[in-house]
Amino acid sequence: MFSPLRHTLAAFFSLLPALAVGADFPTRAVTLVVGYPPGGAIDQSARLVASELAKRWGQPVVVDNKPGANGSIAAAAVAGAAPDGYTLLVTATSHNLNKFVIKNLRYDVEKSFTPVALTVEVPNVLVVNAASPYHDLGQLLAALRAKQRPFSYASQGIGGVPHLAGELFKIRTGTEILHVPYKGAAQGMTDLIGGVVDMSFPSPGSVMGYISQGKLRALAVASTERLPQLKNVPTFAEAGVPDYTISTWHGMLAPAGTPPDVVSRINAEVNAVITEPATRQAMEGQGNLPAKPMTPAAFGQKLAKELAIYGDLAQRIDLSGG
Repeated sequence: MFSPLRHTLAAFFSLLPALAVGADFPTRAVTLVVGYPPGGAIDQSARLVASELAKRWGQPVVVDNKPGANGSIAAAAVAGAAPDGYTLLVTATSHNLNKFVIKNLRYDVEKSFTPVALTVEVPNVLVVNAASPYHDLGQLLAALRAKQRPFSYASQGIGGVPHLAGELFKIRTGTEILHVPYKGAAQGMTDLIGGVVDMSFPSPGSVMGYISQGKLRALAVASTERLPQLKNVPTFAEAGVPDYTISTWHGMLAPAGTPPDVVSRINAEVNAVITEPATRQAMEGQGNLPAKPMTPAAFGQKLAKELAIYGDLAQRIDLSGG
């Protein structure tokens, strides 16, 4: 005979092993797989978070760099790892972009992973040469719409976030700007300062030095709030371009099927780390900005929304080449 009480108790006791896993996690070393070389922005933020997690957990947290193929080599390795929380992927915006940039990925960008935590989010910023006649976004938009001459913008390469930022800006404002891709950010900034190109949409960390030296001028920030480092620079919405936000983020993903209680445990610890004043200061010193803490579900929603935006852009422009 069916007994509701017996059925409820059986269901409860069936959950106990999983609950115990989450409460005890971790009992051994955790590996953070980073798809980029040591020393870069993503690697630096990963090592900072790893160090703090190790202190909290009393277990080693190892950073394993597997660079190459825009982070997809590392992603493939984690996608095939045991879904137990002990192997995590530290990745960035490029993870979503790879769906449109790289053909024949060995994993599914969405289905092969479980979102865990967002650690860094740095909005892109529109910059022009400091000698430019445009001192605010309104002046630049008026010139773009007048079409008295061709305009151009620099990026660090096709398919990167600055490239997408420029294309999204064109769509949101109904303007025409020639994309000039460079092999890396340095030459693009040199040409922007030299007046070869008119503007760029980089992350703040790569241009703060030029701004402070008076070589570049920031016109707007692609976030919902002003940046602490650029308090006098408005957001795009404040400057008259609503619904324009784009950023470079760093975050953690686990293999699909990782127990929800383990994911929640890691998420809570990471969120605690990135809200510590010392961690915030260290990240800002790296040129990164700690993200606002998110639940795994909220992080997943962010990734899904971003994929939809990039999918729309991918239909309009060529993200895989020339």
